[in-house]
Amino acid sequence: MGFRFCWRRHMAMIMRQNFAKCCERKLNDQINMELKACHQYLAMAYHCDRADVSSPGVHKFFLQASTEEREHAEKIMKYMNKRGGLIRLSAVPEPIPCFEDTLAALKYALEMELEVNQHLLDVHALAGQQNDPNLCDFIEANFLQEQVDGQKVLADYIRQLERAQSDLGEYLFDKYITAAGMHPPSVDPKGH
Repeated sequence: MGFRFCWRRHMAMIMRQNFAKCCERKLNDQINMELKACHQYLAMAYHCDRADVSSPGVHKFFLQASTEEREHAEKIMKYMNKRGGLIRLSAVPEPIPCFEDTLAALKYALEMELEVNQHLLDVHALAGQQNDPNLCDFIEANFLQEQVDGQKVLADYIRQLERAQSDLGEYLFDKYITAAGMHPPSVDPKGH
């Protein structure tokens, strides 16, 4: 059994080209960071679904964010397999179970997204140092713009909720977020 495993791993390594071990480690860190964010968003979503919180729009928003983070991790894992890397998943830390209010949860989400984005920028910089244009392109094409867009949405929601600052305001915000969704449609500058 050990020989068969080693032979298969050897076959994956044969096709590995210009993929530095330090980049592989950094991508593994990114995978685990995305999975940590997935779990945190999932905990936040179901906190908002509780009867004593009852924020279906925020629940839906955080549930969608959780799905996106898992999809990001899976996308990176598929990429690692294409490059001949070895995926190393670590234990996911226990998420923060609940927040004082929606504003606190959104602020935490923005901090988390900024951390994830910074790590992606670090991966991109390392790939550049290692002369790995394929990894640079993968990060640029799949993550960087989406991160910036997501951070802007969170910052907008935080500011709108800060303006509301009442139970009625939070209720109306929840209705707004239900209608808007996580990523509002982008506007075509040509009007098409």
